Amino acid sequence: MARYHAPVDPECPAVAAFTHALFDDPMTEAMGAPTDDIMEGFERKHMAQCARCQEYGAANIEVV
Repeated sequence: MARYHAPVDPECPAVAAFTHALFDDPMTEAMGAPTDDIMEGFERKHMAQCARCQEYGAANIEVV
């Protein structure tokens, strides 16, 4: 069964700030944080409220 994924805009200031805070924090790796799950939750919540990322996601939809 095909599943669709609408990515967030990596140049969106909110996305850039979140990913910077998550991946540049040494504790993220030290704790073994589930970064895939964290990013998925953030993207879902952010996409619901950011028109910029909604447009980017619609233009760049992926089948996974």
